Amino acid sequence: MKIFKAFSVLAVLCIAFFSCKNDQEDFGPMKGINYFSRNDAFDGEQISFENKDGISNHLLKKQTSITASSNCFTNEDGSAFTGKVVLTCKEDLVRGFMVLNCVPTVSDGNPLSSEGAIYLNAVDIYGHELKIASGKNIEIAMPGGPVPNQNKLYYGEDNVKDPSPENTSLFNWKQFSSDTVEYYFDNAAAKYYYKLNCTELGWISCGRIVSVVNPVGIKVRVKGIFPMYASNTAVYVVPVSGESAFRLWNYDAAEFMYSLDKPYLSQGSQVYIIVIASVRKFKIFYSRELITIGANTTETVEAVQSSLNSIASNLYYL
Repeated sequence: MKIFKAFSVLAVLCIAFFSCKNDQEDFGPMKGINYFSRNDAFDGEQISFENKDGISNHLLKKQTSITASSNCFTNEDGSAFTGKVVLTCKEDLVRGFMVLNCVPTVSDGNPLSSEGAIYLNAVDIYGHELKIASGKNIEIAMPGGPVPNQNKLYYGEDNVKDPSPENTSLFNWKQFSSDTVEYYFDNAAAKYYYKLNCTELGWISCGRIVSVVNPVGIKVRVKGIFPMYASNTAVYVVPVSGESAFRLWNYDAAEFMYSLDKPYLSQGSQVYIIVIASVRKFKIFYSRELITIGANTTETVEAVQSSLNSIASNLYYL
């Protein structure tokens, strides 16, 4: 009987220990919103091919075309690679998906108008990183609008591989003058395509710097999210007119207030305020509101629990 009682107590203690451990793990350090948005929000398409063969005009779901010549990839150290390439592609051709993936349209502090963005990452079948070989490039044909614009090629700069909540590094688009953007008209589609000749992997965008006369900022107080930190919540303003999306990087924890680091908005213009947060227990919160920008705009929005599918549907036509 004493042995049975001792065993029962031990079992209860074990259950309590593992329950607490699981609870602690669940309430432990979370992935930051940057990592969540770029890695967990939605999966990209995967293309597999032999490096010696390459691929030609492979069409993705949103009509972006990918071409990679023979032996386009090397190992990460630059040595020759023979084998199968697994290329992951994410198409962010609308501003809503650029918001969902936390890739705002700013280059060195200047606002960008973007035709969209695409993410490319290459590994071998064992998951080892590959890179584009010296002297080679990947050709991306991205659908554009009814008229050509003087767009440039930009690459995204930030540390997307650090999952810690402390990683709140600002995302920045950097122009590569040596890489080109060409234009051509597709008669069947009756629209222009932007052909990007890329020598780097990662986030790639086709855009141009725009100017705003007498730009103003905005402050947004966010309610409904607990706990809320700069690391688990992203707030954006997306002008109704144009092709831009700006993230409010500055966070005042005492006031639950987010603000732009620079004024990018036109007074009198309409913008969407978008909030996306990933908090404990794998809960996701979301809000989207339409407002008109004034001289000193301060808005209060309340985010509610949502699902990734619902958020993606809501942002798809933005």
